[in-house]
Amino acid sequence: MKFAIALASAAAVASVANADITINELLGSTSGADSEFIELYNTGDTAVDLTGWSIQLWDADIDAGGSGFGGSDGGAPFMLSGSIAAGDYYTLANALAQSTYSFTADQLIGADSIENGSYTIILRDAMGTIVEAGFMTDGDAGDAANDAGSLITADWSFGPDGSFLPAGMYRVGDGSSTLGLLEFGQPSPSATPDSANIPAPSALALMGLGGLVAGRRRR
Repeated sequence: MKFAIALASAAAVASVANADITINELLGSTSGADSEFIELYNTGDTAVDLTGWSIQLWDADIDAGGSGFGGSDGGAPFMLSGSIAAGDYYTLANALAQSTYSFTADQLIGADSIENGSYTIILRDAMGTIVEAGFMTDGDAGDAANDAGSLITADWSFGPDGSFLPAGMYRVGDGSSTLGLLEFGQPSPSATPDSANIPAPSALALMGLGGLVAGRRRR
């Protein structure tokens, strides 16, 4: 019994720590060749081991035949490793993003890993539990957040940006519940991979505007 209680306590501690990790910034669609990156941030007071964690990207576009919906994109899932210190970042990026923004990612991803149509991004912990899910859409009818084809309710959603898929998103201040749109131009003025997110007033898309729904759930 004591052993079972200890296991339960350990799981509870892990769950709290996992909830401290958030998708802090995401860039996937730009005006030229795509500089793509995903940035995680640890809002907590202790380091979190990312061994066994993963980031999944699911096609959320209902195309003419519907054949792509729910399929895995760009070589995902990306399996994470190492740890993320309190108040620190973990980045995945393609080579172009690294050169455009002059940083070295923790993990290299392929040149076109992030969908240029509607997609769902899911961060999972080592137990396979969804830590956070986001939905980016170009606004086509029927496009929907999903997990391998099964419909889900995302923690946040963006789009469309005009008639296009948004370039990406960022938290207005690291770990903030307020989200903003990244710009298509390169380098995107509001993009700050591997460094602090600083609000850019001209680029903000506040909650309730521009098709944005935010409000991260703690699982």
